[in-house]
Amino acid sequence: MKDLTTSQKFVAVVLFVASGISLFGQDQPAAGNAAESFESHGEVTVGYRLTDVKGYRPQYEQLFNLRDGFRLYDLILRGDARERTNRFADNYSLSMSGIGGEPFATGDLTLSKTNLYDLRAQWRQSYYYRNQNDNVVLPITSAAPSLSTGLTDHHDWATVRKIGSATMTIHATNSLRFNVDFYRTTTDGSLLTTRSPDFFNSPSYWASFARANPYPHIAPLRDDTNRFAGGLDYSWHDWDFHYRTGFQTFNETIAMNPVSSPEVSINPAASSASQPLNQLSWSQTRRMTSPISDFSYRGGLSRSLDWRGGYVYQRYRGPATMDMSFNGIAPDSTGALAPYTVSEGGRAFLTEPYHAISQGVTWRVREWGTLNADYRYSRYTSETSLDVHSLFNGTTPSTGTRDIDWRSSLHDLAVNMVLTPRPELVLSPGVRFSSFDIESRENGIIDEARTLDTTHVRPELRFGYRPWSRLNFKGGIHTGISERSYTAISPHTTVAGHFAVRFEILPNLSFENTLRVVTSTLTESDYENRIRANTSTLSYAFNERFSIYGGLSYDSYFAQGDIVYARGTAPLTSTIRDQEIHRIWHGGLEAKPIQYVGFRVSANYDRLTGVGEILGEPPAYGPLTWPLATGTVYVEYPRWGRLSFDFQRTYYIEEIVQANNFSANLLTIRYTRGF
Repeated sequence: MKDLTTSQKFVAVVLFVASGISLFGQDQPAAGNAAESFESHGEVTVGYRLTDVKGYRPQYEQLFNLRDGFRLYDLILRGDARERTNRFADNYSLSMSGIGGEPFATGDLTLSKTNLYDLRAQWRQSYYYRNQNDNVVLPITSAAPSLSTGLTDHHDWATVRKIGSATMTIHATNSLRFNVDFYRTTTDGSLLTTRSPDFFNSPSYWASFARANPYPHIAPLRDDTNRFAGGLDYSWHDWDFHYRTGFQTFNETIAMNPVSSPEVSINPAASSASQPLNQLSWSQTRRMTSPISDFSYRGGLSRSLDWRGGYVYQRYRGPATMDMSFNGIAPDSTGALAPYTVSEGGRAFLTEPYHAISQGVTWRVREWGTLNADYRYSRYTSETSLDVHSLFNGTTPSTGTRDIDWRSSLHDLAVNMVLTPRPELVLSPGVRFSSFDIESRENGIIDEARTLDTTHVRPELRFGYRPWSRLNFKGGIHTGISERSYTAISPHTTVAGHFAVRFEILPNLSFENTLRVVTSTLTESDYENRIRANTSTLSYAFNERFSIYGGLSYDSYFAQGDIVYARGTAPLTSTIRDQEIHRIWHGGLEAKPIQYVGFRVSANYDRLTGVGEILGEPPAYGPLTWPLATGTVYVEYPRWGRLSFDFQRTYYIEEIVQANNFSANLLTIRYTRGF
């Protein structure tokens, strides 16, 4: 018998619970001939989708991942007990969407009895997919004929993430509630990644070979996180207190194997063909457990002063393992090609405590002015004790012990005011001060490259202005200045602002515009980033049977910075630049020309121009076109429900590298019925 999938199990459980709930709705004789029953109602949508994809299908699946087949698109079921006389529950609700293979599927069940309990169970499933075409000849070959194809990243994934939770709240009194919750999330799937054949205490001549030869590997992945916690909520006068404690686990398993055996690296240089990887076996695991504790409170010290605060604690601890072996052909100390074998293993124990304390006050100074101040201190520590051993060519063993400590502390203070000098005007000036202290040590010695103590200041101003009922403005501006930057793309200075306006020209005609401007710089690495974005939309509703909208989004993006490679052959520096203009025209209409028939049409036309390049190399990424149009025709009759036909047309065209291009047509037939 074939095993049920997780989604099938979930559907079975939900249907079982739903059938149990429906029993509550049956009339049950009781003392005094009182009827215990539910008034239930809901709606269900089922359908079937057909797809026709031409070109590189993995790119379609990365962007849409809408596949053929039958679907339960939506199910909504709600019920209320008449006069709250049901002995089990006063109300319930069940909702499901995307069941049967959609990229995002959900389920939600609630059940409650007034002043007794509240139960909620949730389930989410999401598919994540990426697969760029690595079998392509890039433009670099025109500048470097020795490179047969050019270099693509060879990083793909096909994973599914599932999240389930259940929460029960027991109402002991009007002021005291007990909570119990369970949470579980899993990630399963497969990765395509690359790995350079480096190992512990490798000889100095090995570095150039390892950097030049990343090999592609298939890596099945599985991880799960489980949390079980309980706590209480207590209210006293104007004060609310919350406390939760529990236990959490995290388990991860990754295995890597070559895509083929033997295989060559992704480096398109001719020398790669003579340096194959004949075999590789790699596995690593982590098993972490942690107690969790969370306390928070909020209350009023006086009519004008509120106080809030909290404390969060967790402490992950557990073992990690890594074992690998590989062999192939590589240059030896003289540069001559020779067979090699490597094996390596490591055992580590990790401790990762985390503390976070927060305090805040709100002071209502006047009717037109409020002051807010919030402070947060967090400290994260990672302590790793590692024993590692390697064996090179069966004759050169190496062993070592490393104690790696990583400490990160953050002090964060945010102060702002909310001022309403006039009823139609709101101003909120503020400033945020942050202090970061990051320290990295290996065997007790500070690693200067990874250690940093810096401060960051961010003044800001937000506003809202509504001079009359049909015109509304809102926006803000902030600047950020860091004393020092941690990475080459962590800006030293940032200036950003946004502005939005909505104008109802007529009761049925409105105009919206949003503007966003960001400029970031870091002088040390010549890093600069500029974003200019604007979106305008015009909407018109002639009546309840006809509406139309249209607009344009314009994004200008520029980023440039220096690249410094850690090691390898010269040159070790270069410059990367990404410059593009993104225009999206969008529009749509909805109409119901006759009583039982209607249609909807919407379309986006996405056009990107510009290039992304490394200085001195031909660009591999540039202009693209990606339109999408959707049309829906439906026929509905109150007694029988609604029948809908969805037509979708899209295509994706990259002009420089065309290996990922595709076109697709989709037809979905949906039937919706209320009950």
